Amino acid sequence: MRDTDDTRLTTGDNRPDRLMAEIKGGSSWALGRLMNLCWEELVHYAARQLGDVELAQDVVQEAFIQVWERRRGWRPRGSARAYLYRIVRNLVIDEKRKYEVRRRWAERQQLKDAPRPATPAQELDAKMLADAFDAAVASLPDRRREVFELVFQRGLSHAEAAAVLNISVQTVANQMSAALRSVRRAINDNQGD
Repeated sequence: MRDTDDTRLTTGDNRPDRLMAEIKGGSSWALGRLMNLCWEELVHYAARQLGDVELAQDVVQEAFIQVWERRRGWRPRGSARAYLYRIVRNLVIDEKRKYEVRRRWAERQQLKDAPRPATPAQELDAKMLADAFDAAVASLPDRRREVFELVFQRGLSHAEAAAVLNISVQTVANQMSAALRSVRRAINDNQGD
């Protein structure tokens, strides 16, 4: 059998499936060959999702480590290509979650380091406003809160949030509009008390 230098996979290419069968049997050579075949395509996919090529390379490397570590348990329910994409997609989701945790922690640190209001009354007002905002966001329905956090707090565009959530851009716009109305109303109601 002659090796080719194809770096793009096509749906009809069963080479990755054959390589996965060899990997399952313990062939590290087959793992290396599968990496050569799929690396660029998977990195491109992950980089589009993460916006960071180096992080995408780390994610794809981790995906191949998982392929190797889980090789004996692999049960083909689809193509090897789909299996690889699923692993990369799950790792991308994990990275986004980690990013969100780090971002929130950094925001909290900035708030701790921010100059304090001049008077206890101002400090109390600021805390009440922050609490009202947090409560308003927490009271949003799950999907609306998720859209709000991605767009308002994380800074994603409507199109990017739609891609992450697998919904239409119009749905994102509608959810954002409703979320902003709800948050404003809750804060205004709180300030009126």
